[in-house]
Amino acid sequence: MKSNRSSKSNSPSKSHICDYSMDPHAEFEMELNRSLDKSWREKAEKELNENSEAKSKISLLRNMITSCDLNKRGREDDAFLLRFLRAKKFDVDKSFKMIQKYYWMKVHSPELFHVSPPSDLKSMLEMQIQCMLPQPDLQGRQIYLFRVEKCDPYKVPVDHVFRSNVLSLEDAIRLPEVQIGGLVVLLDMSGLSLGHAKYLSPHLARRTVEVVQEAFPLRFKAFHVLHEPFYFDAILAMLKPFLKDKIRRRIHLHGNDMNSLYKHIPKDCLPAEYGGTQPPFDNSIWRSRILNNEEYFRRLESYNNGCENEIINNNNNEMYHNHKNVIDDVDSLSDDEIYIDAEDDNKSLDVEIDGNSLHFIDTETEDSEEYDSDRILSPRKKVPPMESLEEMFLKHEFSTFTLNEKEFEEVKP
Repeated sequence: MKSNRSSKSNSPSKSHICDYSMDPHAEFEMELNRSLDKSWREKAEKELNENSEAKSKISLLRNMITSCDLNKRGREDDAFLLRFLRAKKFDVDKSFKMIQKYYWMKVHSPELFHVSPPSDLKSMLEMQIQCMLPQPDLQGRQIYLFRVEKCDPYKVPVDHVFRSNVLSLEDAIRLPEVQIGGLVVLLDMSGLSLGHAKYLSPHLARRTVEVVQEAFPLRFKAFHVLHEPFYFDAILAMLKPFLKDKIRRRIHLHGNDMNSLYKHIPKDCLPAEYGGTQPPFDNSIWRSRILNNEEYFRRLESYNNGCENEIINNNNNEMYHNHKNVIDDVDSLSDDEIYIDAEDDNKSLDVEIDGNSLHFIDTETEDSEEYDSDRILSPRKKVPPMESLEEMFLKHEFSTFTLNEKEFEEVKP
């Protein structure tokens, strides 16, 4: 532990990380008006490429949204765009795609990704299930703790669990220090019962992966799991084909070994129940902040509702036109076996269409999964190749395709 302490002086200042004194009715622009310590500015420049060109890139991103007619009722203020640029290290194209995906999730899973008014989730928030811990880690990163045993599966609906987490993330991302430093997630699976199984469905797990990797403008720096059951490895195996290598490396399973956790999160950051030096877990301050920001979240969702269909329709049309030639070629072929090599920046998959079924084959592990039009992996359901292909292209946005040795490149808008 002493060796970890020695790095503290090299970390950004943590004075603003859990600043709960901000005006709950502040305008969106408050994110830009808050001054950053020099250490945070240096971190943003070094790790996120945030420099003197930041303002021009915000303008460029706004122009991309405007040119695609995505801004009729959606947010386009500097503070909103800046969080996406920071999440993608100021790569404007990737930031634009993340904004599209952000709204895509709201259209296709509104029951999960809808930003609920905090008052709708008040009873759940009072159960002491989750909280942004008041003490950040040694790198100045905020820590989000979720305690499964406090979540009564017979009182808390599945969608409330997901929406409360989205609400928590939307609140956290308002802080520039969180945008820059990222977030550490601590999942305590103590007390997991059969009743909690509904929270671990493939659909919900897949949506969680999409939020973490593709849709939410937040840098998830680590996932620490405590007291996980013996079958948790099977859950991870189910998600493995969809996890980027970077995310895989950030998942740490500690079981009941608290000393293993302390190597990553020191005791000074943890509540007393976890052997920490902080007071016992109490989310009352954090909960009050969430509940007092009712107007902010209602206003945020009003923006979301106004532009969802415009953004997602544009996104789907863009992706369809990008890959129209590929789809047409497949549709004209016979039912003989067709092989497609699909690649992106993160992994390579072989996609095999045989008769009426389509399979993803991870080229590293050779694991194979069948794909269906409901975006849920199922070994029993089969769909026509045409529908599956279009679904795959829209979903994964691979940059290149090779169809029967003929290559198609994504058409940039």
